[in-house]
Amino acid sequence: MEPTLKKKGRPPGKKSVEKPDPTVHLAPEVHRLLTVHAKKLKLKNSEYANAAIAYFAENGLDPTKAATQSFAHVTKTVAQEARSIRVQNVDIGNRLISILRNWEKGLYGFLQQQQGGSLTYLEQSVVQILRHQVALETNLLSPMVEMLVRTNLEAYTGRVIGERTNLFVTGKKDSEWPAANKAVNDDRDQKVVVQMREFIKNHNVPAPSLPTKPQVPATPPKAPATSAATTPAAGTDPK
Repeated sequence: MEPTLKKKGRPPGKKSVEKPDPTVHLAPEVHRLLTVHAKKLKLKNSEYANAAIAYFAENGLDPTKAATQSFAHVTKTVAQEARSIRVQNVDIGNRLISILRNWEKGLYGFLQQQQGGSLTYLEQSVVQILRHQVALETNLLSPMVEMLVRTNLEAYTGRVIGERTNLFVTGKKDSEWPAANKAVNDDRDQKVVVQMREFIKNHNVPAPSLPTKPQVPATPPKAPATSAATTPAAGTDPK
């Protein structure tokens, strides 16, 4: 029998181990970019290439489409966020305007209460003061002035008659009269004090009474807090 010829190749049951080929052909432009960026990062070309390939492979990215998709995604995201910011700004502005209007409304009511209470109190005070002045003039000043004028005239007339009569009877000169009539003057001054006290006692003038000041708020009310409006989605156009 002829010996069985063995076929060339790997033995049965054994798999061949593929050796990695370290040679990769790059386009001149790509090789230039590899060299420039690796030099900026102070890396070797092989280290930079290994890191770039590992990044795309581990993240499941297609390097032939990733740049276009990434730029479009960034553009869309920026547009959505810008629209969302505009919507939030409009919402915040509306809430601030509402708070300011409510605060102005409360402040206006507070000022009206202050003005109304103060004016009413001042008007009542003026009325009381005027009534007191009228009572003072009617009950005290007018009778006092009339009495003073009448008394002055009567005293002057009586004094002149008394001096002339006394001087004529006693035969004294005019310069001797004050010393001789000192006792009469002292008695007159005492009677004036007594009569003035009686006059004040009988002509009492009531003191003015101030009205009760109305109760008004001490501080203006705070603006009521507005309910937080629902912020629209990022894709909604602001109104």
